[in-house]
Amino acid sequence: MKVEIKIDKKVSETTVVIIANELTNEVIELQETLLNTKPNIISGFSDYKLEIIKEENIVRIFADQGKVYIVTKDKEFTSKLTLNELENRLNKSYFLRISRGDIINLNKVKSFDLSFVGTIYVEMLNGDVLYVSRRKLKDVKNYLGI
Repeated sequence: MKVEIKIDKKVSETTVVIIANELTNEVIELQETLLNTKPNIISGFSDYKLEIIKEENIVRIFADQGKVYIVTKDKEFTSKLTLNELENRLNKSYFLRISRGDIINLNKVKSFDLSFVGTIYVEMLNGDVLYVSRRKLKDVKNYLGI
């Protein structure tokens, strides 16, 4: 991808133009990122208190029995948002959806074990063990460059 910035003092409003030979997921994500001007605040409930959670403290986010949980090194929070809503708020450079019910922070991964056939075993720094779903396997491999 090529990025070009032009400064023109005559322009009253900043305009971003995306030029591509086809409409790809990357182009759509870029457009959504540019249009998303709301702050990406992640919050969760713990002991009836709502707390703001810094992205860098999140180990993983998962859904279980209709509830969404945000796991940090020290605590586990519940969220009123869905996994999809949280996924859209998170920095895609660090967070990766590995299954229908799991989003992981790549900075909190201890290792990826590729010895399993048809999946990838993920060990998190906090000791949690997860598996990449078959449906997400190709996306995860592409993301990791393998």
